[in-house]
Amino acid sequence: MKKPAWLALLALAAGCQSEPVGGPLSIEVAAPSPISILQHINDTGQKCWIRPGKRPFRQYRMIPELDTITGTPRILLVDRKTIGGRPKLVIEATDGPVTVNTYGPLVRTKLGARINSDIIRWSTGDKSCTGQG
Repeated sequence: MKKPAWLALLALAAGCQSEPVGGPLSIEVAAPSPISILQHINDTGQKCWIRPGKRPFRQYRMIPELDTITGTPRILLVDRKTIGGRPKLVIEATDGPVTVNTYGPLVRTKLGARINSDIIRWSTGDKSCTGQG
């Protein structure tokens, strides 16, 4: 039996797709406070992304802004060479219920998919690294 032409095109298109691209993330998490979840994400991100100098993160530095009296606690991923420049990634958490959000230029890249995957995993209390390049 001959397959419809649209089925062949669909199979061809699926084979041509590249790695998934990320996007802004917004997830509710079971955490006592926004600061506590961001502390965990920062500690694990430092361990998994920054300290080992992993290739996709080598050019960035994580800057936690957790002790804000006013405003939303957040973590910034900035270019290592221009720390005062615009953040490439913002990870923030809000209260009632605790929600973690990501946004910035990096979330719409292939690296954004990995970032969101890691943050989702770390938001459950997991401390493991993905082990990807």
